[in-house]
This record gives sequence, structure tokens and C-alpha cells, in this order.
Amino acid sequence: MISWKYSFEAVRRELDLVNRKKEALDGLFDSGRISQWTYEFLGKDLTEAVGKTETEQKVFADRMTSRAAELEEQVKSLEMFLANLEIHHAAGEIDDKAYRHQSNAISLGIEATKQEMSDIKGALIQLIPEASAPYPKAPSPPPLVPVETAPEEETPETLTEETGVEESPVEESPD
Repeated sequence: MISWKYSFEAVRRELDLVNRKKEALDGLFDSGRISQWTYEFLGKDLTEAVGKTETEQKVFADRMTSRAAELEEQVKSLEMFLANLEIHHAAGEIDDKAYRHQSNAISLGIEATKQEMSDIKGALIQLIPEASAPYPKAPSPPPLVPVETAPEEETPETLTEETGVEESPVEESPD
């Protein structure tokens, strides 16, 4: 098992345990089995534990996001090696046997790297549901604004959303 998976499981177990303890404490207080003072005293410890666990979770998520970015760069490099190998083989600089051996090795590396990236992204989603998109999204395009027309024109021109091209209304012929 990859070392980050051990850390992932430990953080998840700790978070689950702290949450179960907090739920149990809330249940005891809600049922009247413990006093307000006891609830607050034990709640303070649990609140500190939750804060510590959430901090550990964030540090872990940041490390895993960084690792996923490293793996993406690794895939790009391996794909470049594979493309170079293809070019050298097509040019006749590498024989078929060497090409097959090297191509298989690089392809296995790409596959293993992509699998680890997928595992990391899945772990992040389980640990922090809002991490389903750990990488920044592309900015949205600015909204389209209608084109203003000069006051002397009788029919206003508008900017269509589909094409972004100005269109004039179609003039109908008289019947």
C-alpha cells in the first residue's frame, strides 16, 4: 500500500472517532443524562480535538493536492518520452524489439501514474467533499451585453448569446 494511503486512513479514522464522540456527548446532554457543566467541560476537549483533526486533514489534503500536481507533470513527461520513442522508431533509429520493450515500460509507467492520481483524487473527495475539484477552474467568460444603438436608427441591433455576432432584425417584404 502506498504510504499516503496509511495517512489517509489514519486521518479518516481520527475524524470519524472525534465525530462519534461529539455525537455521543450531544446525545447524553439532549437526553438529560449529563449536566450543562459536564457537557461544556467535555465539549471543550472535543472541540479542541475536532480543531486539531481538521488542521491535520487540511495539511494532508494540501500535501495530496501537491502530489496529484506532481503526478500530472510526471504523466506529461512520460507521454513526451513515449512520443519521442515513437518518432525515433518511425525514423528507423530504434529497432522493433527495443521499441516494444521501451514502449511497454513507459506505457506501464503512465498507467500506474494515472491510477495513483485517480486514487488520490478519490481519497480527497472522501476526506473533503468540496475537494472534488482540487484544481482551479477556468474563469467564466464575461456576460454578453446588448449593443447600444444610435437614436436615429429605427430597429435596435442586439448581440446574440450563441455567436457573439451582431444581428439586425430581418426585414419582411410587404404582401
